[in-house]
Amino acid sequence: MSVVKRISRAFFSLEVAVVLSIFFMVAQIYATLGFASMTEAWKYVYETKWFEAIMWLLGLNLVGVMIRYKTYKKTPIFLLHVSIIVILLGAAITRYFGYEGTLHLRNGETKSVIMVQKSKGNPSNVYPVKLGFEVRLDKFVMRKYPGSMQPSSYDSYVTVIDKKHNKEFQYHIYMNHILVYGGYRFYQMSYDPDERGSILSVNHDPGMWVTYFGYILLAIGFLWSMIYKKSRFRLTIKKLQQSGLFAILLMLMIGGTYAKAFDFNEYAQKSKAVADEWSKVLVQQRGRIEPMDTLDLDIVHKLTYKAKMYGMNYNQIVAGMVAYPDEFQKLPLIYVGHPAIRKMLGIKGKYAPYNAFFLPNGNFRFSKEIDEAFKTPDKDRTKLQREFLKINERVYVAFTVYTAKIFKIFPTPNSKKMNYRWFSIDDIKQAVKMNLMDPMTANFYFNLFKDLATGIKTYNVKLEKETREKIYQLQKDYSGEILPSPGRIKWEITYNRLQIFPKLIGVYTTLGLLAIILGFIEIIKLKRFPKLETTIVLLGYLGLLIHTANMLLRWYVAGHAPWSDAYESIVFIAWGSAFASLIFFRKSMLALGAGLFVAGMFMMVAHLNNINPQITNMVPVLKSYWLLIHVAVITSSYGFLGVGSMLGLLNLILFAMRKKYDLDKQIKQLNNIIYIALYIGLALLSIGTFLGGVWANESWGRYWSWDPKETWSLITMIAYALIIHTKMIPKMRGEFIFSLLAFLSFFFVLMTYFGVNFYIAQGLHSYGQGTAEGYWWINVIFAGMGAWIAVVLVTLFMGIVQKMNKPIELKDDNHANDYHPEYKGEK
Repeated sequence: MSVVKRISRAFFSLEVAVVLSIFFMVAQIYATLGFASMTEAWKYVYETKWFEAIMWLLGLNLVGVMIRYKTYKKTPIFLLHVSIIVILLGAAITRYFGYEGTLHLRNGETKSVIMVQKSKGNPSNVYPVKLGFEVRLDKFVMRKYPGSMQPSSYDSYVTVIDKKHNKEFQYHIYMNHILVYGGYRFYQMSYDPDERGSILSVNHDPGMWVTYFGYILLAIGFLWSMIYKKSRFRLTIKKLQQSGLFAILLMLMIGGTYAKAFDFNEYAQKSKAVADEWSKVLVQQRGRIEPMDTLDLDIVHKLTYKAKMYGMNYNQIVAGMVAYPDEFQKLPLIYVGHPAIRKMLGIKGKYAPYNAFFLPNGNFRFSKEIDEAFKTPDKDRTKLQREFLKINERVYVAFTVYTAKIFKIFPTPNSKKMNYRWFSIDDIKQAVKMNLMDPMTANFYFNLFKDLATGIKTYNVKLEKETREKIYQLQKDYSGEILPSPGRIKWEITYNRLQIFPKLIGVYTTLGLLAIILGFIEIIKLKRFPKLETTIVLLGYLGLLIHTANMLLRWYVAGHAPWSDAYESIVFIAWGSAFASLIFFRKSMLALGAGLFVAGMFMMVAHLNNINPQITNMVPVLKSYWLLIHVAVITSSYGFLGVGSMLGLLNLILFAMRKKYDLDKQIKQLNNIIYIALYIGLALLSIGTFLGGVWANESWGRYWSWDPKETWSLITMIAYALIIHTKMIPKMRGEFIFSLLAFLSFFFVLMTYFGVNFYIAQGLHSYGQGTAEGYWWINVIFAGMGAWIAVVLVTLFMGIVQKMNKPIELKDDNHANDYHPEYKGEK
């Protein structure tokens, strides 16, 4: 064999593909974690020759591997791999021949030149490019949510003037609605602070349709491989007597001392009915009209992290704070998380009264500490400083309740001219001082709010109801266009009071643990318990049904799909885990238990203190049908990958028990189930990521911008693609390595979701981020990903775990020692 042939044979191997893929992953990890800004990441990684060389080597290696292993003999597998080459080709065309710029227009201004950014690593390096036609901004319009400064949409009404082709037409550009003309695509990017000018992103991308064609081939390849008779996926499904295609298609479619002067026990017993009437008053909050019930729940959750305290529900607590401010300021209601702050306050429990935070002269007790915390950069803040900032926020929320600043319930006759702004009692006082409201009208509003408080004090349900109806009539007269329907208000209150999602934590976790325990008992005793299995499955279905119904209810109440923010998407991932286990893996108690347990864990994460469960308005970019498709598909993939990870851990436990019990058959079967979970998860993740690319192209003009969320989705896809292919690499074949990597790979998913949203917290996907203090958990994620990379490299080059990883041979399993059935071109 010639030297050239040996070198080419060595290069066009799966081992080299693994090494190149890991280099590619590490480069992206370095770009997202090693720099403070995207500009630096572009300058030192994405625009460099060495990064470009890795992508070219990956493409060449893939072509060689496809030829060497004769993938062309299996059409769906061939399409899957060809799609990657087509996508890389489209990306290359975009990189070398495409460009993007900006067009800044003031109202009435006409331009025919865009400013193109030569390098994203050097934003100041720009040059002009002539369009060949003119664009005039006729009018820029900013629309905001009622009574707020939060943008609902921003729109550019333009006229295109093409003298060369004698064309002139008007067009309406807004987020997710672009102008395509003359080889350019115009996107609504930003606007001037005075709202009289628009900034459009202009994109010229000849590689777009090539890339899109690659996306289509990828989706066809994944779906075809699932039904192809000779594919490993189909063979595994057949052996387990399960078929999940139709379900996949369906998923794609779719402690203190009480004050003696006031009897809190009496108030708790007598105020429930009157507080119920108080809860039905409509209030304007964050640009949204909602029942007081929702605001009360948000307030009490912010102050206490609970919905009930001292025998009172959240409506009774807030109503009491309004009617009896002096008494409730003595009641320990504000949560204090840090022991050092509790010691400073002189409290024994975790809750402190409002009065405890103020000195005898009325000054705030922790002003100095909070000022220092604000001055300290976020990354350098200590845990104590973060807790001081949270205390500051809770005390301020309590202050807005006691002063009635937070209750914006009164519209004015000129409400429409003021973007339907509603007023609180404090706002009305300020309006009178500034001569914006006459004293007679103000006095009328004061009396209405006073009647609400009187109704609570006297437990007068009739007075409370009559006052609420008077306020509603005012709201209807002056702001009827923006009021939600009575039905929606009723269901929102029902949604708040049912508190279904927190209850599902215990349901899923308990069922999951019971199923796992039962699965181990059945394996050890070699005996099944059909009645217990059926009971667990039926209870699981009931939990999933309730979960689904509550998601649909939140959808109706919020007016948008319930996966638009951190809380909603975590809840949806939990739904995906439960769905995957009950629909696909219910015949295996270990698999079922893993899925339900993972669902319970995600539900628990969704209800941690740092995750905000409030129903909020959507930012303009999310107002698209792509939200339904992209987010639903990609978060569903997390459910399947989570099930696969948990099953990998359970299979490792079976390996530990292997010497004592004959578990080879069970390990082999569970390994097959893991493969199915990971394959479906990878398919959904890949399709969902590239659908996100199409959405990004329709929203801000580029389908791939190396945004941290995009980048980590790609890293995760590569990690799982490598796991799927380990069965083809001799040193990596075997159930032990497959199960270990299946478990460790989920750390990449955790980084993609939690790490990007809460730790990196930058990029175009910032609308999905939340707050997460301390970041201790990021070290766990880093350790898990590091372990994954170490296991792959050590196994590939040193074979240290090769003996433990020896593939299990079963006499009655015809496929026990086969290579990947799709790659029989070479032994």
